[in-house]
Amino acid sequence: MFHLDTLATLVAATLTLLLGRKLVHSVSFLKKYTIPEPVAGGLLVALALLVLKKSMGWEVNFDMSLRDPLMLAFFATIGLNANIASLRAGGRVVGIFLIVVVGLLVMQNAIGIGMASLLGLDPLMGLLAGSITLSGGHGTGAAWSKLFIERYGFTNATEVAMACATFGLVLGGLIGGPVARYLVKHSTTPNGIPDDQEVPTAFEKPDVGPHDHLAGAD
Repeated sequence: MFHLDTLATLVAATLTLLLGRKLVHSVSFLKKYTIPEPVAGGLLVALALLVLKKSMGWEVNFDMSLRDPLMLAFFATIGLNANIASLRAGGRVVGIFLIVVVGLLVMQNAIGIGMASLLGLDPLMGLLAGSITLSGGHGTGAAWSKLFIERYGFTNATEVAMACATFGLVLGGLIGGPVARYLVKHSTTPNGIPDDQEVPTAFEKPDVGPHDHLAGAD
């Protein structure tokens, strides 16, 4: 087993992200369907580590001490992009969207608990496989798993939460790009198709450059 300390883990994560960026910009399929760079690089590295473990018995153990602080920092930066003016500009449509989202969250939990009960599993596993992780992500899953362990004795809650959140993240990244591309291509807006020339704010569109504007114009 190879153990990577905190610094080595950060370096490995950075290299994985750079690998994903290189893949997305090099493979037209990935760029066309807007596959996220962390998903592209992470899947490739995960498959490589799996092959090494199965074929040669090599296993890499990463230091996870910075996982929670980095996740908190990540979600905090996302929150910096929120503002009341954008919500007000959305008007009635935003309210309808909120109601639909809440309904889908309830549906996620109902399906998760129902499937867990049908399979003879702990209903708590159904909750972890529902909106807690699929909508909340790794940070919410980690927070709730501690509660399930301490109050309900669900000893494997953390592993289940991380697995479900990772599955949701990867699948959402793979499905979200093609679906968004289809909707943009086949949907109409009151003002027609936007030119996409607005200056991006905060983290709305971080990957912007001259090449991307030329590609968008094509």
